[in-house]
Amino acid sequence: MLVDNQKVQDPQPTPTPTQTAPTLTIVQVVTDDPAKELGMIDVSVAAFGLTGIIMVSALVAGLLAGGLFVWFRSRRPITIIEARGNQHNLFRA
Repeated sequence: MLVDNQKVQDPQPTPTPTQTAPTLTIVQVVTDDPAKELGMIDVSVAAFGLTGIIMVSALVAGLLAGGLFVWFRSRRPITIIEARGNQHNLFRA
């Protein structure tokens, strides 16, 4: 029988042994050491790494080509005047 504001309580069921389901990890936060800060020099070295190698190799190739050109041209006369022994008067024999 019910009396005002009283509820009939069911008897508590006895707990049965159940297996617990494994927990599913949705988000795993990895706490690593913070990355080191990069300074201006570190950024410049990284930026000019490959570009710097290309620029230096182009500079070396240009200097080598220029040196070979000067060496090759210095071995033989360039003009007719130089071929005649630097004689500027073309009418003298």
